[in-house]
Amino acid sequence: MNPHPFRGLKIYCRVVLGLGAGIAGGAEVKGQATGFPSMEDRSQQRETRLEPMLIFFPPNPPPLDRNIARGSPTSGRGAAPPTLAPYVNEIFYPALGSRFYYKTLSEKLGQRVEAYRQEKQALQAELRGELERGQDADRPTRRAALQALALKQAARLAELEKTAEQLRRDLSTSDSTWSALRQWRLGTNDRRGFSPLEIGQTMRGYAFYHDGLQPAQRRLLREIAIELAMATDRAETAVTTQPYLFFPPEPARVLLPDDLTPEVAAKVAAYQTKKTHLKKELYDEVFRYDGQRWGFLRANALKTLAEQQAGPFDELEQLAEEIRVGLTETKEPAAISERSPLPPVLQARVMAMMLSFTTAQQEAANQVEEILADAKELPMQASFRFDGDGMRYVVIPTRASRGRAETVPAATTAALAAIEGVRQRIGAIADRYGRRVAEIINEKEAVRIAIGETLGRSQATAIDAALFAAIRVATARETMNLYRDYRIAVFQPGLSPRQRQLLFDAVMEQLNLPLPRGELQPIMRSSYW
Repeated sequence: MNPHPFRGLKIYCRVVLGLGAGIAGGAEVKGQATGFPSMEDRSQQRETRLEPMLIFFPPNPPPLDRNIARGSPTSGRGAAPPTLAPYVNEIFYPALGSRFYYKTLSEKLGQRVEAYRQEKQALQAELRGELERGQDADRPTRRAALQALALKQAARLAELEKTAEQLRRDLSTSDSTWSALRQWRLGTNDRRGFSPLEIGQTMRGYAFYHDGLQPAQRRLLREIAIELAMATDRAETAVTTQPYLFFPPEPARVLLPDDLTPEVAAKVAAYQTKKTHLKKELYDEVFRYDGQRWGFLRANALKTLAEQQAGPFDELEQLAEEIRVGLTETKEPAAISERSPLPPVLQARVMAMMLSFTTAQQEAANQVEEILADAKELPMQASFRFDGDGMRYVVIPTRASRGRAETVPAATTAALAAIEGVRQRIGAIADRYGRRVAEIINEKEAVRIAIGETLGRSQATAIDAALFAAIRVATARETMNLYRDYRIAVFQPGLSPRQRQLLFDAVMEQLNLPLPRGELQPIMRSSYW
């Protein structure tokens, strides 16, 4: 096993995991069921040579008040079933997605999923009713009423959480987990090491498919996966790419006010430190666990960690609640982005810049989706995503259809040529998008210079703070109602952790985010990264 699992991820350790940073399952079978097969299972898989299935992972929640790019709904081969939308933040989302896509959801399981949803909607309606009744009450009265409701709902919410976990297990099958066909592991002595993308995908796979983890650990693994997806080679770039604080209910992300009181700032720093320790502990154990080749060496390691981390997670929640109380006593979180520090002319430039970015992203996404819809019959896997400075895409041929390899003909030369044509067309779109983003980045730098001259500031941190405030103001009008419950779930004192998750799940459904396309189960590692 590689004794240095963080090799090649120094910036991730220093910035993403917060070291030194300041404030800024598987199938239900007898025995241990993890969804991450043993080497013996892998040997059998190589013999049967199943074609990889599509796995549907949910979209990542946007940061609070972040403008949401709206593209056309995905269609064609690999598009997520629209029936998945109501379950967008459920831990059983990927397992249910496979059932929907391949039409293997039994009537009995479907009834259980629907009963779960109805119970959850009833609890959400009850919570929203109390929030509406208390919106004009003073803070202590409102907090006391919410705490009383939290006690009333506690047993039903605990049972709902258990039901979600059982559905996650029962919806999975031995060959439908993300890792069912994977023939590589983290922690092996691989000279090339593992890319942040490979590690992030593995952490995400454990979050949704591994048994024995507690819900807080699953959310933390999703947080790690999001951070790894944004990992960079430069500390200053990493801070710019991910300036947000992950705050319960994770993976919610927020920007805190710049003028925190010393007491609240100290608690935020303590929160980050405690969470960083839990995160690194979980990361290391998953990395080590995934690298164990033999089942008897892997047994119960993560389950033991789950038991050990239960108390520290409770302490972390308590500290988060103290931060919320401190924030409400100093400034309403909803008021963070109410007033721009820039004059109207500069504020208009900021708004135009943001509109250009959103439009460019929408147009690029629509164009790629049209290409993929036309190519839905080709034997290929394709995916794309946007990051800070461009669009990343992958177009690769698939090798077989589901079944024994000897019964499946190889891809024809014509098909490979067509796939290459798809790759080139998407590449041209990515190039055009990259040039537009470069223009927007140039405009951003020009705006920064203008901010410094107008406000008489020379420090980069002060200029960036003014720019970020202006961006929040520009998006506030559009997102104020959309993000109302998001803000309550994160900042309102008096809610229980499960109530926060309950409300945040409803927020994710209301945001109506585009559902990502399915990803093929990994088998062999790519020859490069």
